[in-house]
Amino acid sequence: MNKTIAVKKVFLAAAAMSAVFSFSASAQSAHTTRTRTPGHSSRNSVVTGPNGKSASYNRNANWGNGTYSGSRSATGFNGKTATANTTASVAPGSASRTTTATGPNGRSATYQNNATWGNGAYSDTKSITGANGKSATATVQRQDGSVTKTVTGPNGQTWTASRTRTQD
Repeated sequence: MNKTIAVKKVFLAAAAMSAVFSFSASAQSAHTTRTRTPGHSSRNSVVTGPNGKSASYNRNANWGNGTYSGSRSATGFNGKTATANTTASVAPGSASRTTTATGPNGRSATYQNNATWGNGAYSDTKSITGANGKSATATVQRQDGSVTKTVTGPNGQTWTASRTRTQD
């Protein structure tokens, strides 16, 4: 069932919207549209200030059959936009997620998380690549009571820690 909810509010006080858009002038108008259907949701908000400039926030998400994709963007009154895009999937024995965020200056950073499990073993790798292109990675592996964590820093240095549990 499609549900579209439109909300329009005129002459909102700055205090009500400052938490969302962080501006100091009072808003002249705000409009939010939300859409929800099976496997999809979206929210689009626009605030127009007394000088006629607008700021906006948009969020879209789609999911189904073990996958997810989502995007978010915020544009300030200065016209600069920041975005974040996420894709994820899950299947028997594995899950993965990647998010790339781009700031208003155009620089991006990416976060990835991949996990696998089965037959008493588990592995989880998380990595982040910064706007400078450098990456850091952490991997945790568990099997038969042993846990090993390996971390690789942005300059290639690696640390490893292990522990084993025994039962009497």
